[in-house]
Amino acid sequence: MLFILFLALIPLLLISYLFTYPRYTEEDELVMLKKYESIRKDLLSVMTFNIRFDGLEQDSNNHFNKRIFRLTETIEKWQPNILCLQEPFTDQLQRLHSHLPKYYQYIGYNQPVVDTVQNRDEFLSRMDFEVAILYDTQILTLLEQDYIWLSNKDWGKSHRPRALNIGRFKLNNNNNTENSTNILVFNTHLDVRSERARQEEAKVIRSTIKQWQDKYPQDLVFLCGDFNTIPQQTTYNILTSRQFLYDTWTSADISNSFASTFHGWWGSIVNTYGFQLVQMILFTFRGLSIDLTYEISIRIPVIINIIKQIWNIRRMISLSELISLWTSHRIHVDWILYQHSMNEGSYRLQPRFISIVDIRSTNYSSDHFPVVALFEIKNDS
Repeated sequence: MLFILFLALIPLLLISYLFTYPRYTEEDELVMLKKYESIRKDLLSVMTFNIRFDGLEQDSNNHFNKRIFRLTETIEKWQPNILCLQEPFTDQLQRLHSHLPKYYQYIGYNQPVVDTVQNRDEFLSRMDFEVAILYDTQILTLLEQDYIWLSNKDWGKSHRPRALNIGRFKLNNNNNTENSTNILVFNTHLDVRSERARQEEAKVIRSTIKQWQDKYPQDLVFLCGDFNTIPQQTTYNILTSRQFLYDTWTSADISNSFASTFHGWWGSIVNTYGFQLVQMILFTFRGLSIDLTYEISIRIPVIINIIKQIWNIRRMISLSELISLWTSHRIHVDWILYQHSMNEGSYRLQPRFISIVDIRSTNYSSDHFPVVALFEIKNDS
């Protein structure tokens, strides 16, 4: 009898272990912050952060009115020179900006000025900052900006229009305008529902970056954002194939091992082996264009439809790839990609540090964890 009870306990113990370990604590976060601070002098700091739109939340503690102070604390702690935000509404961004140091400025989509606009606040209320770029004016000077729409109604069941925010900056450490260090920053947020839309949006982004590189071949390039897909899937490969862009995570000298950037208000528990497995399966299905419901549904026809889709693509699912993805511990939807200057003998980027930060088990800043990286800019000449 005791032997039977022991056998029955094994699955329970295994499940308990999978959803308990590995743990990530405040001490782990502090270790990464100390490493960051110890090397950040003279390096360029870049952060990407989906800060979650200002809307109704089931838990009032997750409302923006309370999160804004945690967001401010996180940004001031890591002090990025370039901060790419996703999802803020205009008034949401204005409120956040009012809490930040005065040297931060932002760019986004400027709608045409019309005669009815009477003041700056009314004008700003008509601007779209869904993919805002904030920058430290002590370090960077804005040279040029643009904003393009990515979405097409023929790209499947896309959620809503998506955009690419573009800023061209000059580093303030060089007064020689002819030989200045210039940086192209692209910020985006790809579709959350349609795999086809994500892939098509990635193609537009790649061609747009190429156009700017052709125009400014000496410039360094960053692409940041919430891509709603994970590394090694088709959308990721569109942007990184043939070394078009490099993934900071694969080349940085220092990184942490936290597995996920999206936690959906679950917090640090998403780093456990069990949650990694669940996320890996779900993102695999999404990457194969399985039309998963955006919200959980118990309707029988919906469940049957999903099962049929999985059955139809069963031969496309590679068990070895699933295992490889799970063991890589990289279920990141938020990325920082980069590229060197196209001119030989010019500037190169060397990633020195990258980490998922602001990892909490309660009192969250957002339903995503931010990613921050440090880059050394090398002049080959």
